[in-house]
Amino acid sequence: MVSRTRIYVVVAAALAPMVFFALVAVLMLTAQERVARERDGLARARAAMSAVDAHLRGTMTSLGTLAVSKNLEKGDIEAFHQESQRVLLTQPAWENIGLASAAKTQLSNAVEAFPRPAPFAPEDDSFRDVLRGAKAGFSNVMRGTAVNTPTVRVRIPVTYGEEVRYILSAPLNLKHLSALLQAQQLPEGWVIALIDREKQIIARQPEVQAGTLVNQTLRDEIDRAPEGWFRGATLDGLPVYSAYVTSSLSGWVLVIGIPAESVEEGEKRTYAIIGLGFLLALALGVFLAWRGVSQLQP
Repeated sequence: MVSRTRIYVVVAAALAPMVFFALVAVLMLTAQERVARERDGLARARAAMSAVDAHLRGTMTSLGTLAVSKNLEKGDIEAFHQESQRVLLTQPAWENIGLASAAKTQLSNAVEAFPRPAPFAPEDDSFRDVLRGAKAGFSNVMRGTAVNTPTVRVRIPVTYGEEVRYILSAPLNLKHLSALLQAQQLPEGWVIALIDREKQIIARQPEVQAGTLVNQTLRDEIDRAPEGWFRGATLDGLPVYSAYVTSSLSGWVLVIGIPAESVEEGEKRTYAIIGLGFLLALALGVFLAWRGVSQLQP
């Protein structure tokens, strides 16, 4: 007579291939879902960075219009100072308009009285980039002398022939950059941040203080590749999957953090359903085997 143990083993062996192939299917499905999540996260990050780049290009264009001022060409700095004050009134996204010589002497600040501009702000890479021939320079988060709140600066050269004679700078109001991030209308609980080349936060939703250094995991990922997707945590310790991209224009980084729970929720639910199905199938198989053995007994 066939023993109950042997029948139970046969039932388990019959269920094993089904469980194996179900797990393989689940693994493939979750991998595809992860890829889709990554693709969506990177697409959102690129779209947000495109909005920031468009804002920067608009600033470059406006500064470029000011750079061809006849007052500058004549060297009439006082008249240009008055002109820059009028232009500043039309640019709510700017904190100031600064004019410096290539020799790093501050000549004019639209927020200061002429002819007493604030001292030259600490030099940064964006100033040197413009002096070396870049069409525009974009600073990290910094405080100036005329504008002592944290800002980022867009700089362009004013050239005559091959000579860079002046540098025009526009410190940007970070609230306008923060509004650009908020306009992306991300789902509740998501995090979006704009980061400078020194890995400092320029703007973020939810807000933190400008100039705050991002965590080490994100710094390492940015150093590893210009864009990517990884599991990490926010500054508040919230587990997130992050998609980030680097602007070829400014070198700034746009990162979007998606709560890990929302990414992994579907996977956990799928595994739970598969596990419950296996247990139900196993229980049904054992019950049928027990009934069969009971009927075979005299």
